[in-house]
Amino acid sequence: MTDMKVTNRKVIITAVLTLVVLIFVGYFSIKLAVNERLQELQLETQVLIAEQETLLTSIAEITARNGADELTERIIKDCSLNERNKFDELLSSLEKGLTKTQLVELERLFGRCGPFFAERKAVMVTRMSREIEVLELLVNQLSNLTSTDATKEYQLEDWKKLSELEIKQSDLFSSLVSLQDGIITELLEDNIASSANITAILKEVNTVQQELTAANSEASTVRATLVPL
Repeated sequence: MTDMKVTNRKVIITAVLTLVVLIFVGYFSIKLAVNERLQELQLETQVLIAEQETLLTSIAEITARNGADELTERIIKDCSLNERNKFDELLSSLEKGLTKTQLVELERLFGRCGPFFAERKAVMVTRMSREIEVLELLVNQLSNLTSTDATKEYQLEDWKKLSELEIKQSDLFSSLVSLQDGIITELLEDNIASSANITAILKEVNTVQQELTAANSEASTVRATLVPL
């Protein structure tokens, strides 16, 4: 009877020890699997960030020269080549003086050709802003995975600053378009080029151009820290 109790005790102890060992093995196996998956997610996130940085670099370069990528070109269409040439010709001759007929034609062409570059700039700037938001999500995800702050490593604040400056330039471009339209309207109403209204508009144009130059200069400085030469 005593031998049976000893045997049962040994069986129980063995079972308990086996269970403990299985628990520890299971725990460390799960922990190892989780760590491996976290490392995989970290690497995948870093790859996605690198791809996003490449995309943003391309957008930043195109936006800097007031150009457009393929997607934007499909969205924003310019007027015809003949209209563009005529519009540029009339607009460049505006200070020299245009006849009433030429002013009417310039106004007609302005609606088709005038806003093109400003609208294209606006779309590119919006694209940049959205892609920076994607970059921020990825960087935050990486920060959570690594329990560190990755925002400085990936210059997130610099990208945001560049976006703000590009948005400012876009707004200023749109303002210039509106001011040009205002000058044409004043001239169509037979207000001479030296009138008080036109003088006030030209003064505002000068102010906007100065702000645009300053914003462009600041954007170039920030961009230089982000885009490889």
